[in-house]
Amino acid sequence: MKLLEYLKNIFEHILVFDYEFSQPDGHNPRPVCLAIKDLVSGKEVSEWLLGREKSFPFPLEKTLLVAHHVVAEASCLLIQNGRELPLYWFDTMLEEQKFYNGLRNSGYSLLASCNRYNIKTGSQENKEHYRDLIINNYPNYSEEEQQQILEYNKSDISINEQLFYKQLERAEALGIDFKEYISQAIFHAKAKAVCAKIENNGIPINMQLLNEIEENYPEVVRLEREEINNICGVELYEGESFKHNKFEEFLKKEGLFFNWPRTEKGKCKTDDKTLYRYQDTNSKIMALRNAFFIIGAKKLKGVCLGPDNRSRCPLKMFNQITGRTNVSTKLNPFGAPRRMRNLIGTDENHYLIYADWRSQEAAIQAALSKDPKMIAAVKSGDPYMYTAIALGAAPKNAKKSTHKKIRDIYKQSFLALAYMQTPIGLQRKLKCSSSEAYYKHEQVSNLYHNYFKWIKGVIAESALRGHFKTIYGWKYYLTSNEVVNPRRLANWPLQSHGSEILRTAIIDLDLAGYEISMPVHDAVLFHMKRKSWRKMRRELEGIQKIMSEAAAKVIGAAIPVDIKFIRSQYKQDTENQKLWDKLYEKVLKVKGGRNSYQYRTELNSVVDGKAAPVS
Repeated sequence: MKLLEYLKNIFEHILVFDYEFSQPDGHNPRPVCLAIKDLVSGKEVSEWLLGREKSFPFPLEKTLLVAHHVVAEASCLLIQNGRELPLYWFDTMLEEQKFYNGLRNSGYSLLASCNRYNIKTGSQENKEHYRDLIINNYPNYSEEEQQQILEYNKSDISINEQLFYKQLERAEALGIDFKEYISQAIFHAKAKAVCAKIENNGIPINMQLLNEIEENYPEVVRLEREEINNICGVELYEGESFKHNKFEEFLKKEGLFFNWPRTEKGKCKTDDKTLYRYQDTNSKIMALRNAFFIIGAKKLKGVCLGPDNRSRCPLKMFNQITGRTNVSTKLNPFGAPRRMRNLIGTDENHYLIYADWRSQEAAIQAALSKDPKMIAAVKSGDPYMYTAIALGAAPKNAKKSTHKKIRDIYKQSFLALAYMQTPIGLQRKLKCSSSEAYYKHEQVSNLYHNYFKWIKGVIAESALRGHFKTIYGWKYYLTSNEVVNPRRLANWPLQSHGSEILRTAIIDLDLAGYEISMPVHDAVLFHMKRKSWRKMRRELEGIQKIMSEAAAKVIGAAIPVDIKFIRSQYKQDTENQKLWDKLYEKVLKVKGGRNSYQYRTELNSVVDGKAAPVS
């Protein structure tokens, strides 16, 4: 196989390896055993790790590490071998996704992937048996169980080795350039390995706030039901019972009933995904979604605590078709409604740093489409204000601080049209008359007509080719027998390249030694030790430089990075901070029934959110 020989000429070792481990929620993994096969020398290693100090038995400098779902193996390797990540990875699960993303298939697990190539494997029941054995009996395994687990561990290596060969054969058959294929595979797999390190780091949580809320949770839920009844103007809750007929009455009042998505039985849907879709068109829907989040939990969602008071859960990078992360709404503060991010906090020896690319999607649109007016809009520093000024809706000297309402209208118009939203969709977004929506739709379309010509061309070309593709090789396949929403097609090139920028950034930031707590689509959260302001500023400038250059590597244009410097407690933009304040006021009311002025006083003293932008 030519591609395999190509790899053997580059790497001294090509290691197919697999750990078995136990990992309770919120904890880092606890490795139990390790199996390795070197495809260069043929050497095999099988080691029992539990209760024994053993370093990784191969050098890692010129080694390609092959695993199915790299995150698990990288996470265990960090536990066994220290905090430095090896450079070269190949993820057979991820490469399978790149072959089939968007196509109907049976999934990307090791068994599902092997079934596509007729590779003989054990049954799903057998896999579940050993998974349960490893988890439930930890750490007290009999000698017989140890031997069984080791044999099972080695069998996974054998299966994944065969899958690896099949994937190389397929790449060869497709005529893929070897250098391009391997460099892209290593890049994407390395990003997943860095995700393992980020999950190991965890997100620091303010335990005082978390404990206060959880201790008073039942009463907070009761107050939340009362409030949402008042907001919606109908008795959605009678005691603890949610009344579906009242929900439909509410939808009729808001003019949403006839177009509202239905269940198979014809009832109006109340799931989080549906509410999320409509929350930007109606503030009461947004309030209802936030209320459901609080009311529907037996205890507070949005965190998954480990013994060190850090929240950990899988980041699931590449789990969205655009390659974005897809974190749990129950276990991660950045998956839950935004107000839950206020639970993030640090101690007196550390800072939190929130770094985000400025108007990232607009910058990607401009760079990829090369629309001169969109490039000018991005270079202005505020593409949404630029749009309003260019269209005569705001004076030339207008700024966000002086014309916030106008800016918000043209921000919504800019972003909505970028995803090819119709005038009717824009009308819902802006809550304006149809004539005004049609007018603004035409205004923005004409201003950035080169962009719209480009995106329509991208969609047409991708449809003919059968797939979308980023410059780094992440793909999304289209089929002739499946109808795809045009907005999804317009959205894909932007979000997928944003994902590639994020992956480039976290790899470079990790190599530079920064402790990353969370990648957030168009931003990164860091946890940093307190230093002198001079040293701190140098490190922050380093973050800005790395993240800005990551964008230049992917789209050919640097994107400025804004820094929020947080001394102790995560604090948000005005609207989401208000939602948190309302929740916390309920906690304070339950604790002491104080008046609203005293609530705010205690809120400000407990939630010490001092944030300042770094110029």
